[in-house]
Amino acid sequence: MKPNVLVPSFAALSPRYVPFWLLWVALAVSVSTMVYSSFIVPVIPDFARFSTIGLDILALIIAVFVMPKSFVVGFLGALLPFIISWRVAAIHGSFPGMASSSLTFLIYLALYADCMVHDWTHFRSSGWNGHLQWQMATIRIYFGFDMVGHFAEKLFAGADSFHHMAQVFVGFGLSSGGPAVIVAGLCELAIAIGVGMGFLTRLAGVGAALYYVIANQYGRHFEDGFTWNNAPVGGWEYPMLMIVLFASFAIAGAGKFSLDGWLIAHGWMPRILLPVCVSTQPDYVKTED
Repeated sequence: MKPNVLVPSFAALSPRYVPFWLLWVALAVSVSTMVYSSFIVPVIPDFARFSTIGLDILALIIAVFVMPKSFVVGFLGALLPFIISWRVAAIHGSFPGMASSSLTFLIYLALYADCMVHDWTHFRSSGWNGHLQWQMATIRIYFGFDMVGHFAEKLFAGADSFHHMAQVFVGFGLSSGGPAVIVAGLCELAIAIGVGMGFLTRLAGVGAALYYVIANQYGRHFEDGFTWNNAPVGGWEYPMLMIVLFASFAIAGAGKFSLDGWLIAHGWMPRILLPVCVSTQPDYVKTED
């Protein structure tokens, strides 16, 4: 049995009313504000300048050349670098960067909502199960991209931010903070790609849960009681929330609004990798002998 090359259910995974060019213009404005905040009124320092500008340019390129052909891949691929750039601008207090990014994000939300409603109306028979899949997609994307707030300051926010994080890691009892910051940042970036974008999602869910167990053991949250606002570092309430949620994606995978879903539906996911993406044949994929 093999999946068809093109699956009809993916025809509805695109917006109907919100035009793509709105996002293109907004991302171009974001690039301009990052240039302004990096070189004209330079509040964004050293290589963080190239992070913000370069990532917004990458998001713009993906939005222009990929999104019209495949909305799922283009949307997820353009959203992650954009959010990283937005986070770095916020770390350094760039008001123009934060303002333009906030407006741009509203367009992302409008495109996502338009796509979701289009899918609902195009496939009325999916009913409650279809709505549930979008609910899980929203939760998955949010929690996966929540990692941006953690790895951006480690990998993309400049030398001062990196050295500050290295000292924080030394405070955890590590002899050398710099390498640990890089490893932690790369793990968190992998979680954003694996869970947030939905790539090898079941494997990513297990890896993300294990990462939180290890990271929060170093952070000593498990020694500080349950409630998150307990002194001095906070209890294990929030870490356990993240662990359970990430681990839950190891049960079934990401659903159709994901890189896994798109690759599987188009027959481009190697069969050997299917078990780390989905638990069973997705209902949005037709098969033929």
